[in-house]
Amino acid sequence: MIRQIQAFLISLLIATFLLVTHTTATNLVWLSSIGMPVDLAVSVSALVTDLAGMNSRGEFPAFGLIFVGLLIAFITARIISIWSSLKKPYLYALAGGAAMLAIVILMPLAFYHLDIIAGARTLAGKVYLTCAGVVAGYYFGSHPQPGDSNEKH
Repeated sequence: MIRQIQAFLISLLIATFLLVTHTTATNLVWLSSIGMPVDLAVSVSALVTDLAGMNSRGEFPAFGLIFVGLLIAFITARIISIWSSLKKPYLYALAGGAAMLAIVILMPLAFYHLDIIAGARTLAGKVYLTCAGVVAGYYFGSHPQPGDSNEKH
């Protein structure tokens, strides 16, 4: 149980880190494109500030939003794994990707078609964030769960 919680928290950190760094990078690219000076010091400062700020402030902190999405997806994947012969890492990777895709698609519907997550404003951004969910899900699915001691992944 402790290993499962630890694996979930690490997968949550992976997804959150990838979301925040992508959002920061896309914002910095945009600032640079309109002639704002963006150097290494500004980039590092923005990244550190966003990692703290996007996870603790605002209406929907990224950490909490991703927590709920991954929790629902992983519980659903656990139930599906009872009847599925799909290997757990792949099943949880699909679940993680579905959770992030749901977040980036459903958030604008809740906020009058505004993309609250800046990194998800383009199709490429949505694909990247979905892939971030796949990576986080794969990490979670690669770790043993109760009842998996004799089962191969």
